[in-house]
Amino acid sequence: MEASSLPELEGLRTEVERLRRDLDHVLRAIGQEEDLAEQPRTEFLSLDAEIIGVRRDRETLPIVLKAHEGYACIYLNDTDGRTRGVFEVDEDGSARFEIWNKEGRVVAAIGETADGGGEIFVAGSDGKPRAVIKGNEAGGTISAQNGEGHVQALMLAKESGGTFVATNAQGTPMAEMFGDETGGTVHIKEATGRSMAYMSASAERGIVSVFNEFGDQAAALASDDEGGAVVLFDADGKIKPNPV
Repeated sequence: MEASSLPELEGLRTEVERLRRDLDHVLRAIGQEEDLAEQPRTEFLSLDAEIIGVRRDRETLPIVLKAHEGYACIYLNDTDGRTRGVFEVDEDGSARFEIWNKEGRVVAAIGETADGGGEIFVAGSDGKPRAVIKGNEAGGTISAQNGEGHVQALMLAKESGGTFVATNAQGTPMAEMFGDETGGTVHIKEATGRSMAYMSASAERGIVSVFNEFGDQAAALASDDEGGAVVLFDADGKIKPNPV
């Protein structure tokens, strides 16, 4: 062999060794290395990667899978490359699925609360919360709010029964309705939160009360086993004589 060919041969050996190392690395990454002769490569690939992209064509990447320190997620993108859906598991192990609009704002999400319950979040096009559903050990809650963040309606389920609250634009409760084993109650208030009317029912009786502008009881309608009665009160809170 000519001396001039020795450097080229040595270069080829070096290149082959490098290619073998690269091939071994690729085979290990996809789970296709042959540790033993009696253990040939599997029929299907086993891929180990930090980021995986699924393409439709050269311009679009509709699905991206990422695994970084502390969290893992799947991105779902539209034809313009904008993320429209995200499924993520964070460093605390909590899972969450989010839907984004074209402006990149979260408009809906399904996730897990701090105590391990379920949560559904719905927002307006501006990304501000509009409705939330949560579950907990005692029951569940449904709330609806305006663009300013004030709760307008709230529904609660508890061990003792259910509660519904309706508010004004500032979030002040205007009407409340309760239900439990003893019966039901409706409570109506005016703008400052002062009680104006009250209705309650139980197995023994029913009561309807109305109040004046000072919060004092003005009239009451009640019933019991003996029948019904109407009671009127004067400005001092004393019962007025029945005119009948």
